[in-house]
Amino acid sequence: MKKFVIVLIFCLSVFGFGQNVSVIRKKVEVINNSKNYVIKKISNDYFVDIKNEVTDNGQELEGYYRNKELKKIVHSIGLSNIINTTQFYFDKHNLIFVLRKKFKTIDENGNLREPKLISESRFYFVNGNVINQNEKINQEEVSVIKQQAKIYQNDLKVYKSQ
Repeated sequence: MKKFVIVLIFCLSVFGFGQNVSVIRKKVEVINNSKNYVIKKISNDYFVDIKNEVTDNGQELEGYYRNKELKKIVHSIGLSNIINTTQFYFDKHNLIFVLRKKFKTIDENGNLREPKLISESRFYFVNGNVINQNEKINQEEVSVIKQQAKIYQNDLKVYKSQ
């Protein structure tokens, strides 16, 4: 009987997480397909002049707002031969999904070329906890992702357009 209860609880939790992922995917799709956002852009100058963060190929931050509520953040950072982009999605001010992509921009011979996708990671969040991910990372890295989201939200709040 104990084994049955344990298996039942496990199955229900897996089913519940699957349901949550489907709900999150639908919310992300709605955010991505919506139009008429108020977009706030922060250029590389802010990161260099204010935050003293210098990268080889700069960085940019965009916040997408609807009815003064932040729905999405896109952060791009260019390193010597890589471009990293991270998209953070929010529902009712809570982080629900993160998509990280890494693009290679220079080949083995040092030639510039079209960016080539070399990795893609997806993280689904419920109540601040990762419930599903396609890349195995430890809890410390999850904390870094959540902290980045908070930092970028704050950058968007304090930044004044030039």
